[in-house]
Amino acid sequence: MNTNCQFPYIKYQSGKSSKEWGLSHGEEYKAAIKELAEIRRGLMLAKNPALSRKLDEMAHEQLEFSRKFAPHLVQEIEGMAIGADLTLTDLVILNNYTDFRDISLPEEGCSTVHIQTPSEILSGQTWDMHRSAKNYMCLVHVPATDLHSAQLVLTLVGCVGLMGVNTHNGLIGVNNINTKNAKTGLIWPVLVRKTLEAKSLGEMRSTLLSAPVTSGHNYLISSPEGGEHLEITPALSETVGALSRGQVGGIFHTNHCLGYEVEKLEDKASMSSTTFKRYELLSKKTYKVTDLTDFKHLLTDHDEFPMSICSHYESGAQDPSFTCAGGVSDLKAGNHIFWRGCPAHDSDYKEYEFELDGMDFKKIK
Repeated sequence: MNTNCQFPYIKYQSGKSSKEWGLSHGEEYKAAIKELAEIRRGLMLAKNPALSRKLDEMAHEQLEFSRKFAPHLVQEIEGMAIGADLTLTDLVILNNYTDFRDISLPEEGCSTVHIQTPSEILSGQTWDMHRSAKNYMCLVHVPATDLHSAQLVLTLVGCVGLMGVNTHNGLIGVNNINTKNAKTGLIWPVLVRKTLEAKSLGEMRSTLLSAPVTSGHNYLISSPEGGEHLEITPALSETVGALSRGQVGGIFHTNHCLGYEVEKLEDKASMSSTTFKRYELLSKKTYKVTDLTDFKHLLTDHDEFPMSICSHYESGAQDPSFTCAGGVSDLKAGNHIFWRGCPAHDSDYKEYEFELDGMDFKKIK
């Protein structure tokens, strides 16, 4: 069975604890979270069956790294596990399965883009992964607490965060790079949420660069101060694109390493087969974007289908790259659009629009 959650908008209740948020999330989407956990465990073990004997040990290690880094977010995961009646190992796999040691699943694609015009600061990404994930996408509205401002988080049921934006108009996006130096570290969706607690671009950068990461990712961080692409691995990190306040242009990343030093660590055999095509398309099209509507059209573009920016490429279990969702933000105006599916090819496509309303987000569609 593959439950279609219909891209729910999950609004956590203000005044509740992180564990209570996770508990309510887990209870409401219990069946779907169980299905997704089983799917992700199966995908991971199909890639490396030898991991089956070490799952509990490795999950515990990653959980403890994450607890030291952001204890309240681990409490949210623990609440999800209780609510969904699953083990913590199940939830760690659901959140972090691409980063388990010696695992790299090339279907985790994504294109991250930051564009600055004379009047606009635009940031966002597609979320490309195994087609099975699409029906489990959700949008979580996290209220402000003593630790952070309000956040909108694009994610999967049972997962604390894939990308997001806060009411300081800070955004974080992520795409996978395949490197050979994975080691036990924290759960990367925890890092996404922790980075969203920052109040400035500099704080976001410091959070990322101080994190004990498990495997390689490119992180897009952006705010009204500018935008940066940071390729971060356990061994080293490089800034591979940046625009500061007042500069005009576009920076983007797909799924091959751009950093001179990071590229030396790249696992070429696991590289996404669509990465260079999407990068070429973004090179041709990004400069034409002038506003948020243009930007969403860019990330849902189908030129060169199925190897398009909105990807529909599936060559089998080894390398499916399917755009399941996406999000774009105007970081000057505080306007945001998140979607699930493909507006051209899905009968059950769904999207939400938000605007900044004081210190919170107001859903307008």
